[in-house]
Amino acid sequence: MSANIGQMFYYGEIPWHGEGYRAGHPLNVEDAIKHGGLDWEVEMVDLITADDVPSPVFSRRAVVRTDRSGGDPDRVVGVAHNDFVPLQNREGARIFDSLFGKGGQVYHTGGYLGNGQKIWLLAALPNELKILDGDTIKPFVLFANSHDGSIAIDIRLTTVRVVCQNTLSLALSDKSTKTVFKRSHHGSYEGMKLEVEAYFAGILRAVKDLESSFKSLYDTKLPWGAMDEFLVQLYPEPRKPLDASVSSVQFKSYLTRLNNVREARNTIRGLRKRGKGADLKLVRESVWGGLNAVLEYVDHYQDSKSSLIHGLFGRKADIKKKAYDLAMAYVNGEIR
Repeated sequence: MSANIGQMFYYGEIPWHGEGYRAGHPLNVEDAIKHGGLDWEVEMVDLITADDVPSPVFSRRAVVRTDRSGGDPDRVVGVAHNDFVPLQNREGARIFDSLFGKGGQVYHTGGYLGNGQKIWLLAALPNELKILDGDTIKPFVLFANSHDGSIAIDIRLTTVRVVCQNTLSLALSDKSTKTVFKRSHHGSYEGMKLEVEAYFAGILRAVKDLESSFKSLYDTKLPWGAMDEFLVQLYPEPRKPLDASVSSVQFKSYLTRLNNVREARNTIRGLRKRGKGADLKLVRESVWGGLNAVLEYVDHYQDSKSSLIHGLFGRKADIKKKAYDLAMAYVNGEIR
């Protein structure tokens, strides 16, 4: 598949690549595992070098899929430290579902990236947040795991704005409403359910806090000049090389990065005026409209050929988190 997706299912909006199993309704955990291609396990295997006379590798081990035979180029999904303990797909899904799915049809998407390096499941929470007529937010909980050690076991609150499918995943500042749970791949997972259960207890409080925060963004006007300052902080221009000649590789790289930054700012300005949901009552005049212009750009324009999970982790997620923090700082009068 495209976007480095090995296999996936989805319910609702068709992904840009149009691939994967299209479900007619949200799935239960067993069907999510089946249609997400997650019904396999991994194991650790010793490594040796490919020399004429092989040497053993003592500090690392290969993580391989047990459903693929030796010699299969797609069998190895990672190389990890000796103390890396894999969390099997079904075990992780079982723990997640025992709290967030409870056997119900709540899964809107799931699958794995690459050969199985990263896996994910996205479960809908029952509540919906109404910001204004025609503008609702659906809260989800995302479970993600890696078999190559690139990310920790990760469970987090995620929101999707229905009108434009903008996603936002972030950690709230209130410690009593923790929205992200992380666990390293070490030791036993027997007690993880209790840890996740404690995390789950704060999720509903977090959803309520988010609704209040989102409404405050909608209730606060954002002048266009302030939006420009917002974008300068969010997408600062790169520093020009001091000793670079006009023809140098350094200078050309600088010009490319400068053009990318300015193009991003211009696109976001346009999305604030004409993006999905911008025509709703007073949205484009508000901080809410400015924030969603950024989210729409990151999710649907910046590297648009990436998957949903790419927008919830890494660089794209960091940009969206920074945009949210700047927006809330503006609402709270911390910046002007």
